[in-house]
Amino acid sequence: MNRSLAGIAFAIGVIGLTQPLAAKVIKFEIIRTESPAFEGRMFGTVGTYDRILARATIAVAPDDPHNSIIVDIDKAPRNSQGLVEAVSEVEILRPTIASNSNRRLFYEVLNRGGKLGLALFNDNTVVNELVNAGDAGNGFLMNRGFTMVWSGWQGDIAQGGGRLTFSPPRVPQVTGLSREEFVFDHLENPAHAPLSYPTADLDPAQAKLTVREREADLRTTPDGLSFKFEAPNRIAVSLPAGFDADAIYEFIYVAKDPKVMGLGFAATRDIVS
Repeated sequence: MNRSLAGIAFAIGVIGLTQPLAAKVIKFEIIRTESPAFEGRMFGTVGTYDRILARATIAVAPDDPHNSIIVDIDKAPRNSQGLVEAVSEVEILRPTIASNSNRRLFYEVLNRGGKLGLALFNDNTVVNELVNAGDAGNGFLMNRGFTMVWSGWQGDIAQGGGRLTFSPPRVPQVTGLSREEFVFDHLENPAHAPLSYPTADLDPAQAKLTVREREADLRTTPDGLSFKFEAPNRIAVSLPAGFDADAIYEFIYVAKDPKVMGLGFAATRDIVS
């Protein structure tokens, strides 16, 4: 860990000690630093950038009013201090020479773990693995000295492809109805769909599948529509005739062992702070 990041970590630690019940980042691990990033590309008078891949662990007090609104947080496992922990992957782009920074933080809320900001601001295609010189696009944000930060916040993102993930705790022995919608965008039959949560009952009679052409249409169960569980968290759907690839399939089932997904908002709050 370099000097400035060590200072940040120390400051976080001191703040945490003075506010024992406050939500906080309790650990910030540097996984890898790439210096310089973008194959050494220079950005105007700012110079080169560093890319930092890290992992942040947050711990929140479940009875704090700022956190108690998070669904199921009162049922989540706690650490020895009575706090609920979660882990977020973090990525930072910053000028190699700190004094060349404009002292402004550009934080982007990820879209399904992916980075859209550089594509929108730097006139580039969407790239999650920021490795090559061309991945910085026209360099708009870098030429102006911004520090860019991303952190995972959605607990159902699959690893890979440069996506940043978030790992909230699971709550065992909790069940409830889950409603999932699928637009397959193809006519392969059967179609396969992952479920956000594992089913509590593999009996198909305990779940319901419907289809409609448009969002405002009535839900229907036409001939030829059926499903089967391939695993507790995956179903195969037999597609009925007469519906195009944009049809909406709605699946309602009894799920179990939910993740405390709302902690993703707390992680964003605490990491940015």
